[in-house]
Amino acid sequence: MTESQALIWDETFPSLLLKGQGTTSFLHGQTTADVFAQKELDRIFMCCWLSTKGFLKALLEIRLSDDMAEIVIICGEINSIRDGFESVIFPADKVKLEVIDPIRRRQEINNNNSWKESDFSWIDKNNFSIDGITKYKKATKEELEGWKIRQGIPSFDKEMNGETNPYELGLADTINLDKGCYLGQEAMAKFFRSKSLKYQLRYWEAYGANDNFQIGKKFFNTNKNEGYKKNVGVVTSSIRVDDNFFNGLALIKKTFLDHDFCFSENGDSITIKKPISFTNPF
Repeated sequence: MTESQALIWDETFPSLLLKGQGTTSFLHGQTTADVFAQKELDRIFMCCWLSTKGFLKALLEIRLSDDMAEIVIICGEINSIRDGFESVIFPADKVKLEVIDPIRRRQEINNNNSWKESDFSWIDKNNFSIDGITKYKKATKEELEGWKIRQGIPSFDKEMNGETNPYELGLADTINLDKGCYLGQEAMAKFFRSKSLKYQLRYWEAYGANDNFQIGKKFFNTNKNEGYKKNVGVVTSSIRVDDNFFNGLALIKKTFLDHDFCFSENGDSITIKKPISFTNPF
């Protein structure tokens, strides 16, 4: 890689197409974005699709044009989203949903800014510039995984486990509290009013043995004897950086969020910090 090149996140994502006169209204009632306002801005926007209890089911990017919307699934399971949308589409909605070819998305990688605030583009396979090829180098799988961990981008079946909500995962900036009724709105309003969350997502790094940092392993407040130990979090993502250095993501209990260190079950010291892209919930 030359000095002028930068790493790029270059990935294709499963995608849906919603068509019909009621497209904007339907998405406004299903997602956390003010879709009517976003349509006026004429840009790709990010939003969440939630359960009725406010749990995150998918993180989406949407591009509106006339009476249709392309929907890129950044995090989530396409069949679940398709089935969920189709189960609430009625003739009066005046929309039709279909699965389309995956959409290619490109974004420069850096650890200075949130990925949600950095420029990105959806690439038309018929309009791929030579400049786009020579200016950047596609990140390897390992480089991309490490960057996503540091950013705090949730993964399906890991951070997004069916029991976490957008506030816990640092996605408060994708929630519009002023819009009308949408799926999961009552739960999100309750979270916001109570200012009470069980966990928040944190980045962690540590030296130690692989067995101490596997997904599902617990973090503790101390490395002292059992009488003082309290569970303060659980590992949701973990990667080995080198022989004995690991990092990943964890859900840390709200009572321990003001701490910078915790410990593995075997006493390894673990540094915890807020992910780069984490938006404070309240």
